[in-house]
Amino acid sequence: MEVDDARKGKSGSGFWKKLKGIKNLQIIAVIFIIAVALIIYSTVSASKSGSDAKTAVNGVMTSDELRLSSILGNIEGAGRVETMITTQNDVIVGVLVIAEGADSINVRLRLIDAASTALGVSKSIVNVYSRK
Repeated sequence: MEVDDARKGKSGSGFWKKLKGIKNLQIIAVIFIIAVALIIYSTVSASKSGSDAKTAVNGVMTSDELRLSSILGNIEGAGRVETMITTQNDVIVGVLVIAEGADSINVRLRLIDAASTALGVSKSIVNVYSRK
């Protein structure tokens, strides 16, 4: 006993007939491809415009970080200083200071005071570490 499947061979060919029957199919395909490309482009460009923390991770210091490093480097006993400022929605949420003289508690406290004053932030978000 053989079962005849009515869908066999007809569903695929019916789809292709309908697809070929659509006028301006090439224009629709091009518009679809352009829309997908624009979505991908907007996603990539949005991910590139990140916060200052992303640029600092890549080894590029912002102008604020360079200026802060210069100021903190002039504190007696600080030695060579590097800084990183982390922001979220243009609000400073963290400050990292790495200094040669940070082994000394007095220098460390001066660096914390100076960084928090210079940036107008709470001392609790300023972290100072000694350079190896």
